[in-house]
Amino acid sequence: MEETKTREEALAGLLNGMMVILLGGIFPAVVVWRLATDWQTVAAGNHTMTATEAIQGIGLTLISAAILRFGIRMLLRNGAALRRL
Repeated sequence: MEETKTREEALAGLLNGMMVILLGGIFPAVVVWRLATDWQTVAAGNHTMTATEAIQGIGLTLISAAILRFGIRMLLRNGAALRRL
């Protein structure tokens, strides 16, 4: 990422960072929502999960962590630039 030169760029970077964080947080929320809707089936032990579904859940969680890390870095970098300007 390049250095911000104006306050508007820093503020836009803060907004973009927050949107990236929200996007990264939606993947785990979907996994939790899916488990919550089928909770009685899961608790009864009748839930069957294929390997493909398990890999997708793990993959989305790892991708989500990377997206969240990027969004937090954007917030920190643009927040520091805004304080500096």
